[in-house]
Amino acid sequence: MTRPVIRAWVDRQGRVWMDSGRVSSQSREPIIQLLNGEASGALGWVSKEFGPLDDLSVQKQRADQ
Repeated sequence: MTRPVIRAWVDRQGRVWMDSGRVSSQSREPIIQLLNGEASGALGWVSKEFGPLDDLSVQKQRADQ
């Protein structure tokens, strides 16, 4: 059984980017967006423009652990 994962990254300015659940039709990379929704783009583009990105992804633990 897989556990839910929340995919998130922080850029060099400390802003948080979240996975939007969409995929870029050109690069096939996930589209991520700023937590406040002001900007979005493919993961590679965001990394080039605002990176390096640090992965903050969180995996939910099972209740019995």
